[in-house]
Amino acid sequence: MTLKERLQRDLKRDRYKLIHLAEEAGITPATLSRVLKGRTPSIKTATALARAANKLTGLDTYNPITFLHLD
Repeated sequence: MTLKERLQRDLKRDRYKLIHLAEEAGITPATLSRVLKGRTPSIKTATALARAANKLTGLDTYNPITFLHLD
């Protein structure tokens, strides 16, 4: 399962979409798209994405490393 698929599945539980994740993280949907396609974000962006993903999904499984494509 790709990161994008995992996020979509986890967000869907609470009726969120990827655009909500981008908004919560304070980034543009285009930036999120680039990250999900494999582009390595800054540490700041990766941290913001992890925090936003955990907040919106109610889980504690996302961390910056997930978005840095290092895991």
